[in-house]
Amino acid sequence: MSLVDAQIPVLKDQALWSSRDNSSLFLYGGRRASNISLDERVWRYGIQEGTWEVQETSAVPVRYDGGVNVNVPELQSAYWLGGYQDSSTTTAITDSRRVYATSMVEFNTTTGEIVELKAPVTPVQDGALVYIPVGEQGLLVFLGGETPSMVNGTNATMAVNSWNYVQVYDIASGSWYNQSTSGSVASRTQFCATVQHDPSSASYQIYVLGGADYHSEDVITDVDYLSIPSFKWYNAAGLSEGRMTLSCQAYGRQIFGVGGRLAWADDSDAGCYTMPAFVYDAQSEVVRSGFDPGLMTYSLSSATAADIKASPYPSSWASPALMELFVLQTNTTSATASPSPTSTSGGGSQSHTGAIAGGVVGGVVGLALLLALGYFFLRRQRRAVPQTEESLPVAAGSWEKAELPTSGCTVSEVSGEAAASELESEQLMTRHELAGGNERVYELDAQGTGRR
Repeated sequence: MSLVDAQIPVLKDQALWSSRDNSSLFLYGGRRASNISLDERVWRYGIQEGTWEVQETSAVPVRYDGGVNVNVPELQSAYWLGGYQDSSTTTAITDSRRVYATSMVEFNTTTGEIVELKAPVTPVQDGALVYIPVGEQGLLVFLGGETPSMVNGTNATMAVNSWNYVQVYDIASGSWYNQSTSGSVASRTQFCATVQHDPSSASYQIYVLGGADYHSEDVITDVDYLSIPSFKWYNAAGLSEGRMTLSCQAYGRQIFGVGGRLAWADDSDAGCYTMPAFVYDAQSEVVRSGFDPGLMTYSLSSATAADIKASPYPSSWASPALMELFVLQTNTTSATASPSPTSTSGGGSQSHTGAIAGGVVGGVVGLALLLALGYFFLRRQRRAVPQTEESLPVAAGSWEKAELPTSGCTVSEVSGEAAASELESEQLMTRHELAGGNERVYELDAQGTGRR
């Protein structure tokens, strides 16, 4: 452990994004602490070198506070949505104004390129932004947050966004969709969110932990999760104590909650927690006394799994294009995925229909290929050797004509232009079988962020 160089900006509420190869960390956004001089640039920390340097970017970066962000290392992209500029984020503002962001920022963690993208709700602050690996490049889901009454001004009034909807962004097409949700969930602000994946139901769960009621300012212990693609809210067992402005990150089925406040205050009245971090087991729905590295596989409860099986999709879609992303993903997964390792508890038995169907199709294709090869060699043999009235005997171990199972179907043979001749016994062919499918399926790690 060493002291941070004095030239590095001291910030609050900033994002810290890793590069795809985990060689670098990028410091983006946030506000200055106290009266320390402001630096609006993006800073890079080289993990191996242990040094900080200014990151060259394709455009002048804009430092926002009060926004939400998520990093997607596999795409070499990080995203920042919402928030505002004021005198604590830029030297261009010297009064009490707040200027809210009107776009989403994409930052390339390899090239340093900064791109402004469409935003679903402008202006907006707080909420949560998470990534789900569905579709060509994946989806971003934004939920919660508050909308101010003005983009540029002072003393704006805030309207709490409805939790009956979430905003879904398809990265590949650059399209936002306002998708309705069902079920009950406690509205809140300054919470954290992260994602779990249940392979047996091909569903993703967005867990939201803690936060505070925006109007009453009461800190809550609630834990809820939005199941996708059913877009239905479910309630889980809560935290042992309420926290707001916390961050969380999933590792296996365990969710690490870090930092935060126990009360709605910026001074000592915010309270002190016994431990700066906690571990919430998303499957068992309990706060654990410590981290267990063996708890990796996540599965839903049998009741939730049955409900999702009965209603896997919402009653209405925001767009046919959004529906196609999930329906195609689900059907493709069901038809091609190998059986997942057995979970220690939860989600019920897993169907192997897709694997069986794939095996049948593969067997038929392989058989057709063998028949075609046999017919090809047969034709060559007929042209090279004079035909005789009598068929030559087939030696033991030679290649014989294969037939499909006769149960419930009619057996048809490949037709020829003349009477078929059999191969000579001296020209034996060794039978070969197609290799069995032992392909393993790998899943992307989940990412989750929340404003601290």
